[in-house]
Amino acid sequence: MSAGGPPVGRSPWPVAAWTMTLFTTLALGVGIAGNVLSRTAVLDAIALWPIAVLVVPALLMGLRGGRHRALAPLVLLSWLLVTVGLHLGGVEGLPSSAAAVRSDLAGITEARLTVAIDDLSLRMRAGDFEVTPLPVGGDVGAPVLERVSGSAASALTLTDDTARSPWFRFGEYRVSVPPVVEWNLRIAVSGMDLDLRDVNVIGGRFQAATGRILLGEPGTPTSIDVAGDIEVSVPADVPVEVIGSTRVPDDWAVEGNGARAPVTGDGWTIRVVSGSVRIVSR
Repeated sequence: MSAGGPPVGRSPWPVAAWTMTLFTTLALGVGIAGNVLSRTAVLDAIALWPIAVLVVPALLMGLRGGRHRALAPLVLLSWLLVTVGLHLGGVEGLPSSAAAVRSDLAGITEARLTVAIDDLSLRMRAGDFEVTPLPVGGDVGAPVLERVSGSAASALTLTDDTARSPWFRFGEYRVSVPPVVEWNLRIAVSGMDLDLRDVNVIGGRFQAATGRILLGEPGTPTSIDVAGDIEVSVPADVPVEVIGSTRVPDDWAVEGNGARAPVTGDGWTIRVVSGSVRIVSR
């Protein structure tokens, strides 16, 4: 130590490591409090505490001299970063993945799915039937599926369980539906992003504050109702009739209170119930 001066030779690693750890912890706390991350991230962190032990030998090998004082914050930082990565990746086996719902629809040829959950943002795609809460914060509970089935038809109602642990709160679900089943969809949520290009839709009503719906080619002439600030994307080579006030591509024929795509035949009939619906051709 020089006379009257600061210590000489002290490693900056401990201070830097603690600073990074504190900032990371603060960012995660703000993210959870601000509903950017689901609260289940805390449960995942608790379940992954053994990682903190596993990284100690590796860190000790890389820390020499005064750097060894950075061991504790680097262990905590590694644990937090790995937790966030696995949480956002939706890794199976974590507490956050325990809220997913699956159902075997073997033998079912027609189904009605009803989803009416306030504050939920919903994604949908074709696939084996599964409801997966995504690691986005919110006030929606864990998904609950009620099913009433006959010999070949099924009625499915998706709700959320707010009575479950308050740590199981989400803002977004992803729903996969089998393309071999004919689907009548009744969706009323706050936001939607529905990729129905490979979903066999035979009817539906879609209501959201904002959202997007991608339609494919219907197997039979099909009518749907749409309400909200929704963009509906339709294939350019599929007949579409729109009933109600909406914005349509320039090459469509406007007919009274509606419009028609420049393709003849039977395809989609889209009834605009309310809101600002836009039709785009792709």
